[in-house]
Amino acid sequence: MKASKLAITTALVAVLGLTVCKKPEAEVSETSKKSNELSAIVVFAVGESSIKHADNTEEKAQLGISLKTGDNIVTGDNGKVDVQFPDGSSIRISPKSVIDFSKLSQNNSGTTDTQIALVSGKVFAKVNKAKKEDNFTVVTPTAIAGVRGTSFIVESPEGKPSKVKVVDGAVALAPRVPALEKLSADEINANADLKKLQDSLSNVEVVLEKNQASSVTGKALELSKIESVESLDVNKALKSVGNKPAVETVKLTKSEEQDINTIVTVDKSTAEQIAKLSETAQTDKLDEIKKQELDKQRLALEKEVEKKHEEDVKKFESSLASQPKEFKSKKDIMNYYEKLEKIVLVDGKSVIGAIISQENGVMVVHTENGIKRIDVDSVEEVIYEKSKF
Repeated sequence: MKASKLAITTALVAVLGLTVCKKPEAEVSETSKKSNELSAIVVFAVGESSIKHADNTEEKAQLGISLKTGDNIVTGDNGKVDVQFPDGSSIRISPKSVIDFSKLSQNNSGTTDTQIALVSGKVFAKVNKAKKEDNFTVVTPTAIAGVRGTSFIVESPEGKPSKVKVVDGAVALAPRVPALEKLSADEINANADLKKLQDSLSNVEVVLEKNQASSVTGKALELSKIESVESLDVNKALKSVGNKPAVETVKLTKSEEQDINTIVTVDKSTAEQIAKLSETAQTDKLDEIKKQELDKQRLALEKEVEKKHEEDVKKFESSLASQPKEFKSKKDIMNYYEKLEKIVLVDGKSVIGAIISQENGVMVVHTENGIKRIDVDSVEEVIYEKSKF
């Protein structure tokens, strides 16, 4: 299906409330008819993940694989896949996630339309808009997040409302009615009741900014179950719209910060080189020697990208100690690192915090009082279960 161009959402939009993942539909304009299909490419992959193409062919997710409209990625328990789009935008697909590439296109004026559907799991996005009119949206079972020059996280746990966290920039949220997305703007405007419902949705729209998060809950979730106009009770729907979604202040966890800061991106020439190698390798007419040469070139690029990723990870991990965050309590440490450890020393004293690293006989621990460096030889034991502290 095609992405909605209805006035339900603004150019920057994240709409919550769908219980079954469904890609929004749209009216087809003359411009969109003339759209040129674009391709995204896999620039980094670790663990086991698979790609199913629109033509039903399947292959392992690896560097250079081209992704087009209708393709799908499923990441394994330990799988992560980084995808780069033609405009330089990029996403990281977390383990145990399912992503559909709903639309990758560009019209004759050069405006790009990128739409991906997060069926389940978690995705990190860093969007680079070359033009104001460019569109980038992430659709989930309970959310649509559309941004302009920003980075954000969308999480879609099974059986729960999707949540959008804004790392930088802004995202607008409002309840969603799938039935309206199947109608053109003219059809909605021609019906007073439908127009009233659409306006009501716009009125409860809330804009999330940096370090804010939200999801649609309560009666508004019922709106997401309305799949057809025939089943739409406008008066009942209007009552379900309710108030604006609650906005909360959020802080990213260490793992979330690491993922958003280490999404792999490559320059345009490298991206083209990677894509060309992949396309050439799929040609049936290649002899074995040529295929081996292409595999060698791809492997070299893969190692280069992996090296860059490792450097980015090390840089981030190093910053944890060199530019430590200030924590007011053990709870703050736990919330950020998602762990809390008790280091018992041989002299009977103890230190409680999160172990950042252990290298050259020194244990680096983040505590309420800052960074502590402890000689490993002075450690009696480390207790990892908080209940045993």
